[in-house]
Amino acid sequence: MAELQMNIKPKQFKNILVGVDESEQGYNALANAIHQACEDDAKLIIASILEMGDLSTIDALHLDVIKEKREEIAANLKKYQAYAQSQGVREVETVFDDGVKAGEILNEDIAPSVHADLIVVGAHSREGFWDSIGSQAAYIARHARTSTLIVKED
Repeated sequence: MAELQMNIKPKQFKNILVGVDESEQGYNALANAIHQACEDDAKLIIASILEMGDLSTIDALHLDVIKEKREEIAANLKKYQAYAQSQGVREVETVFDDGVKAGEILNEDIAPSVHADLIVVGAHSREGFWDSIGSQAAYIARHARTSTLIVKED
């Protein structure tokens, strides 16, 4: 059998953006982003987004509830940052935002501002019977202007 020769080299990423929430899928995305950042000696940008649509109508009207959720996300981001550094990522930054759809915010606002060349998200769907990627992950896969990694739970 002839030896296959290719001059194609894998892309070495410089700025990896990972969207993380408090879910198993979010943790899987973070673990994979940390692995890739270590492999490429890349900067890791960990983003969490408070999706206002996830709040009940009553909660959305109470500033104390929103403030509490923001503080919880900020604390989680610090925890994720410390974990990434403990795993060997040299440069880690965190980003917090809020809005209606996390996928659009990650793709349209955060990714360009941090010069992301890889976006990593978990492939979860909160409801339904299908083993498929969620609507926000699907949005990123379709609309991202850069490479994406959609991480599915085993």
